[in-house]
Amino acid sequence: MSKTILYSARHGETEFNVRFCLCGRLDIPLTEKGVEQAHLLAQSLAGKGIQRIFCSDLSRAVVTAKIVGDALGLEPVPDARLRETDFGAMERIRRDDPEFLRRCSAFAEHFPGGGESILQSAHRVYGFLDEITDRFRGETILLVSHGWTNKMIASYFRDMSNEQFAGYVLPNCQFARYEIECAE
Repeated sequence: MSKTILYSARHGETEFNVRFCLCGRLDIPLTEKGVEQAHLLAQSLAGKGIQRIFCSDLSRAVVTAKIVGDALGLEPVPDARLRETDFGAMERIRRDDPEFLRRCSAFAEHFPGGGESILQSAHRVYGFLDEITDRFRGETILLVSHGWTNKMIASYFRDMSNEQFAGYVLPNCQFARYEIECAE
């Protein structure tokens, strides 16, 4: 039986990460440190046998994926389904804002100002994962995305309580590894 290996990484640091604010769908560039982190991520992924790279189409993820892809000789494929959750009018606020924290446990409630619900975000990310894990069986794939997208990916592969989901944080330019058994 073969395995699909999936590495899921978060983009490099942005100014909003430094200020502990929500980026969401805002297209915020990497800081100088974020670019350095991306180069270190590329070094840590060397030799892992990655065959494909997919990334969010937001620039902070694209630049991170491009740095890794250049080091691995691969061209990243941007996909909007890997975008960060749309926090609507809550983008730019601090991540410890009490109203934001309340909404983080209201999975079916849309973030105000036209944002997504957590369930909508999970549906989008899960659909992408269903597609690539079926289409590229037995391959090793890297996904470069965002903090909340990585929460969704983690919850796709393992059961999490609401508290575990809320507390899951993948730091900038760190990665998680997942395996999927492939039926022959």
